[in-house]
Amino acid sequence: MKETIFNFFLFADAQERVSLLGHILYEVDGTDEEKLAFLKVAAEQDFEKATFTKAPADLTIGAYTARCRLGTALELFEYAFESHATRTPLFGITIIMDGKPAINYISDHSPLDMDNVNQTMGEKSVMDDWLAKYTRGDTFNYADLINDDFLLAYKLLFNNKHYASAAKLLMSCIDSIAHVEYGYEKTRSERAVFSQWLDAYVDLKPIGVTADELWELRNGMLHMSNLDSNKVLKKKTRRISISIGNVPEDAQGTFDNVWYFNLHSFYLAVCEGIGKWLQTYADSYDKFLIFVERWDRTISDSRMALYDPSR
Repeated sequence: MKETIFNFFLFADAQERVSLLGHILYEVDGTDEEKLAFLKVAAEQDFEKATFTKAPADLTIGAYTARCRLGTALELFEYAFESHATRTPLFGITIIMDGKPAINYISDHSPLDMDNVNQTMGEKSVMDDWLAKYTRGDTFNYADLINDDFLLAYKLLFNNKHYASAAKLLMSCIDSIAHVEYGYEKTRSERAVFSQWLDAYVDLKPIGVTADELWELRNGMLHMSNLDSNKVLKKKTRRISISIGNVPEDAQGTFDNVWYFNLHSFYLAVCEGIGKWLQTYADSYDKFLIFVERWDRTISDSRMALYDPSR
């Protein structure tokens, strides 16, 4: 049976930024298998003949892959169907990277199976797909994911009285989720996304410290395991540190001019902030796409690849 089938293209540069989308229509007869085989060959031969349209702002290969993970990549090309009745077309999507077809994996258009990707690409390891693991029915369990990836380890350290290490991990947790929210910092002169996230989602007033003071503590603890960030040494920022329990106001600053805040109270405030933050992703499909794209790059104790020599 002859029908209209589609080849779609994403034109990206070496930095994986997608500037253009493209499409070509074909009238082809034969079985579905024959038509898909035709599209595969045509994609490599005809991509320069595509009709181009400007890609959505800030579209990257990572953002496209996030759509593939959710089975919604075709949404990018709905504009091409406006003059055609079909809503269930036969189609192929090909990435053109730096002027050349980049084809190293072929899949159908259901949500991308990362285990199959790894097997096809020759990986000798097995790793849980976090998106599949924490999706149950139509619900994605954000809270379980954050708990398993960050908070379980924090609680293990805290409950075993490894308080400095627990604080370091909590700072790293904030770093990670702030990156998911805001992306990479553009320049060194801009305010840290760590501080931006705390101001946006965490009530620090009861803790008695500011986001920027915590940023300086984070710098000292993670980079040098001390309290001496550059701004603290230059007395541009108050020297703060953690305490287990509350330090009386009249005892604050009596040793090395340090102001102490309760680590557990801070942890609870951050957890409440994480809940507010996650709700913004649950309420927005577009933000969830960003979440999927950036969490795919996040590493975790709960998501380690296990070597399997039989693969």
